[in-house]
Amino acid sequence: MRTIFISVAALAITALCTATATAQDAPTEANIAGQWSFTADIRNECSFGGTANLQHIGNNKYKGELTARQSCLSLREDYLVRQQCDASVSGNQVSVRCTIAEFINGFESEYYYPDNFALTIVSSDRLFGSLVSAGAPNPAEWKRAEGGIS
Repeated sequence: MRTIFISVAALAITALCTATATAQDAPTEANIAGQWSFTADIRNECSFGGTANLQHIGNNKYKGELTARQSCLSLREDYLVRQQCDASVSGNQVSVRCTIAEFINGFESEYYYPDNFALTIVSSDRLFGSLVSAGAPNPAEWKRAEGGIS
């Protein structure tokens, strides 16, 4: 009888430990709110990067502003473009969709598309994926700016 009681107690402790570990390992929704800097590899003779600020507005939804700078040897002007963005999180995937609010520098052009990103959450301070604005996707990385989550 004592052996059965010990076996049942051991089984109960194992089940409790497994349930606790599973609850601790369950993914929590990532907080992508705050200041970010980003870069993307767009073409050999061009550099592309900028900053973004995202604010949490609801269930996995964010709004914010992004300012991108694009500089290419073949263009006579550098672009500096302010954009309004919506972002959403699904699991570890982040979608950022923007609309152009203002060309701060550079002539307004039908060839400069709003900057959209498809990203994967790598850690709380790094997102990696693609700039998917125009043409083929280009590798992109977002990193937390100084100050982290706001």
